[in-house]
Amino acid sequence: MKTIGKKFLSIAAIALLAGLMFTSCDKDDDDDVINDVIDDQLENIVEIAVADDNFSTLVAALSKADLVSTLEGNGPFTVFAPTNAAFNALLADLGVSSLDELTAEQLEPILLYHVVSGKVMSSALNNGYVSTLSPGADNTKASLLVNVNGGVSLNSTTNVTTADIEASNGVIHVVDEVLLPPTVVDIAVNNPDFSILVDAVVKAGLVETLNGNGPFTVFAPTNDAFEALFAELEITGIEDLTAEDLVPILQYHVVSGNVLSSDLSSGEVATLNGTFSVDVGSSVTINGMSNVLLTDVQGTNGVVHVIDKVLLPEEEPQTIVDIASADDNFSSLVAALTKADLVSTLQGDGAFTVFAPTNDAFDALLSDLGVASLDDLTAEQLVPILLYHVVSGKVMSTDLTNGYVATLSSGPESTNVDLLVDLSDGVALNGNTNVTTANIDASNGVIHVIDKVLLPPTIVGIAINNPNFSILVEAVVKADLVETLSGDGPFTVFAPTNDAFEALFAELEITGIEDLTAEDLVPILQYHVVSGNVLSTDLSSGNVSTLNGDITINVGSSVTINGDTNVILTDVQGSNGVVHVIDKVLLPPTK
Repeated sequence: MKTIGKKFLSIAAIALLAGLMFTSCDKDDDDDVINDVIDDQLENIVEIAVADDNFSTLVAALSKADLVSTLEGNGPFTVFAPTNAAFNALLADLGVSSLDELTAEQLEPILLYHVVSGKVMSSALNNGYVSTLSPGADNTKASLLVNVNGGVSLNSTTNVTTADIEASNGVIHVVDEVLLPPTVVDIAVNNPDFSILVDAVVKAGLVETLNGNGPFTVFAPTNDAFEALFAELEITGIEDLTAEDLVPILQYHVVSGNVLSSDLSSGEVATLNGTFSVDVGSSVTINGMSNVLLTDVQGTNGVVHVIDKVLLPEEEPQTIVDIASADDNFSSLVAALTKADLVSTLQGDGAFTVFAPTNDAFDALLSDLGVASLDDLTAEQLVPILLYHVVSGKVMSTDLTNGYVATLSSGPESTNVDLLVDLSDGVALNGNTNVTTANIDASNGVIHVIDKVLLPPTIVGIAINNPNFSILVEAVVKADLVETLSGDGPFTVFAPTNDAFEALFAELEITGIEDLTAEDLVPILQYHVVSGNVLSTDLSSGNVSTLNGDITINVGSSVTINGDTNVILTDVQGSNGVVHVIDKVLLPPTK
């Protein structure tokens, strides 16, 4: 590596220093001025990196992430600077050939994770965590673990190979690996004091969950805490516990959200498996016996607080209503359930799966509806909405599959309105609502937290919520049938998929809906609509009247319409009718 040092002071600077040394009356003021003069002679952090070929990849990454001007600023900054070799190792680990395959958005949090505010010389570093400039959950700053026993190491695997390269706006320490902003799981993996916790999380199969979007707040027991538990249980270690033993224990240490120490207050806190009691005084204790030793170790998807005793949940989890009542984030949900007289229902044996909207989700709903509070909604309005968030049975996130599930919300003729589940990227409901925390276990079911209140869809809503019907939606809008098909009904709609429409466009030798007029579309769409809520069990072979003539249905091993159109999915139930999915657009006979 090229030797990097300070610039020689110019003769003028030396003369100025000499003058200051002999004329100033205040030694501290002298030192400040002298240091300012020395800093003026140094290159800034970016200039030093640019001048050293070993940092060419770092410089390229900073340029791509648009961070050059930041690290040319006044700072001061402490930069843990990875060499080219470190970046090459990272690219190999990521399975990419060069920085060109990484976006600025991917690079920025990684690069900022190497920067600490202030000028921290190696002699000023201590064992423990420091905040970087990399964003963690909820606009926090991701934490970096420093260990100074036998040199300086970061996150246990990365070493400072050259320290204290001074710059005009801070200091550079050279490191031999690129540091990646950690999830809450990575925080545990990076710290040897959590090795038993890591073993437990792996054995319980919770790594993927806790590496998810979150955010999560983890109360993390140390190795000493686990050893004390093993002694109490008279077992050797994690190997004597099953995954079934560990899951409820570990879930009892996880709270939904990024709850910093400044957010903690005395009272009950809902975890992913029941509630525990927090007491905030001169120190923080949990359940009266576990002390919080260290707070606010921040990760990308949550925060870790270190505790000195493993928390053991109550043998029986609380009911769904108990869990919701104990969590301030669900106060609007509890108020709505109370007003709709559904509390006793969800305290029943069940089992129920509840997709639980947060207070923020309810606030957004009230805003959309143009009302000030739940007081402006009647119990009759709330009941179908709330029951649309409830599925019969205990359905864990791992049991969910792509497709429609029946809720407890009533459609026409006492049917159950359906909810669309999509697992392509996490768990999404009806195309626009996300599960933010899954699998909060209750004695009578399970809660999945969601970020939006779900509304029972009309048949138009069913089409809007499913991207496979986007062309059908365009056609209904252009034909000005939205209001009609959103009315009381009930209607039965044989809904063509996008593929069905594309086949029609090819047959007609047109580009798409834009080549058809409203007058073209109205009779076609009406030919797909039958009056009444006709379920698949009600279908039989013969002619069926639509809003524009008859179709011929044949019911055998499968269901076909007009001889060449297949029904590929039945009984998607809405609040004003039912949808059956078909693979071809039906064309009414010409008159």
